[in-house]
Amino acid sequence: MKSLLTFIAVWCVAMPLSLAAASKPNIIVIMADDLGYNDLGCYGCKDIPTPHIDSLAKEGVRFTSGYVTAPMCGPSRAGFLTGRIQSTFGYYGNVSQPFDPAQGLPKMDTIASLLKTQGYATAGVGKWHMGTTNDQHPNAMGFDDWYGFLGGGLMYFPLDHPSYKGRFTPLKRPAKGRDLQHTMPLIHNQEPVEWDQYLTRELTDAGLGFLEGNQEKPFFLFMAYNAPHLDLEAPEESIAKFPVDSMTKIPGVKPEARAIYGAMVYELDEAVGRLQAKVDELGMAENTVIWFLSDNGGMERTSDNRPLKGAKWDSFEGGLRVPMIVKWPGKVPSGVVMEEPVTSLDIGATALAMAGGDPAEAGLDGKDVRTYISGKSDDAPHKVLYWRTGGYKLPEGVIREGDFKLIIQKGKSQLYNLREDLAEENNLAASQPERVQTMLAMWKKWDEVNKPELWKKSGGKGEFQYADYDWLKGSQHYKAK
Repeated sequence: MKSLLTFIAVWCVAMPLSLAAASKPNIIVIMADDLGYNDLGCYGCKDIPTPHIDSLAKEGVRFTSGYVTAPMCGPSRAGFLTGRIQSTFGYYGNVSQPFDPAQGLPKMDTIASLLKTQGYATAGVGKWHMGTTNDQHPNAMGFDDWYGFLGGGLMYFPLDHPSYKGRFTPLKRPAKGRDLQHTMPLIHNQEPVEWDQYLTRELTDAGLGFLEGNQEKPFFLFMAYNAPHLDLEAPEESIAKFPVDSMTKIPGVKPEARAIYGAMVYELDEAVGRLQAKVDELGMAENTVIWFLSDNGGMERTSDNRPLKGAKWDSFEGGLRVPMIVKWPGKVPSGVVMEEPVTSLDIGATALAMAGGDPAEAGLDGKDVRTYISGKSDDAPHKVLYWRTGGYKLPEGVIREGDFKLIIQKGKSQLYNLREDLAEENNLAASQPERVQTMLAMWKKWDEVNKPELWKKSGGKGEFQYADYDWLKGSQHYKAK
């Protein structure tokens, strides 16, 4: 009897804990790289079929005003990963010298580390681009498991692939620019790995492996693809699905480039389909939230951002507004389009709130948007959004208040009414000077929280072309001290 009472007592204590764990949803964030606003079927694309990503929108919520915190990769990802506007800690540009210890993300909390404190298993797959020191490694930034690359990209096939014709083996030393960023090894945590297939497929396999091995506790999985970022590469059988003469005519985009880009987006969509299928197969769909977004607008050489103006690097909508979708079965409606602005920062804040944490207490800049995405509230999650798009010494940025958007650039202001003029063709600054001054004053007041650059721009002279990390051994970039 005593042992039975002891068992009941233990069970009564354990039950709330197990129920609490079961109530915490799994969270998957799938981030594309340089994907155009109009390059998915659910956003109007006609030349690239994306049935699997479209199914996320059909079964969840699609946002027409989804924003990131910067129009280029590094700062945007720094914002997403930390849940904080990156200019508030001095992160303004891309890491250009990945072995320079001054460049990249400083030691700080990330969404992964915050979710770990809530009992989550955490994993990242794909592109890091946040620095390479031991303190900057994903394992030191909250990711229990990491499978990917630490540079700003990677060639889509192994470096000895016949299509490269010896371009990368051996590299000219010291490697510079993209050849350095895109030829660092693929690693699993601290170990280099061999791989022999198209990179998007390889990364997806790693994500599937994590899903299969993590079914006992809630998890956070960040699938950080580098597709469809340049270089333009895809399997021949996928490229064959996109005849050049069938591609949409886009100003400034060569049809030949668009065809390969289409194959890259197709491969990305196939990857999303495989991830969804595995979640379904493992019986986790009902308790798994899936977010999909791009890290910034598409490149003008490859992408279709219409009806938005501009592209990657721009302060116009084509640089900052991205495709964004969330699927959460039973919690968000199916096939609904939501028009109020949400941001990539809201993903982290909402994830932490779902896990039982407090986004405000954690210092996150995003909002818990569960009541909005569930349809329980029509209130806009944000009354005002701010961006810092120049360096610290350049007072340049963006403010969106309601339907109005002010761009501060090169000492001048541009004002647009996005509801009436989404393409940003009619500058209202001259006709509404009072609104310009009010919004400019708001932006300048907000700008006081921003900090100086974490590092100075490098001249690219090659001081940090080599490193002695163990995970670099066997690489052309390794040099022992």
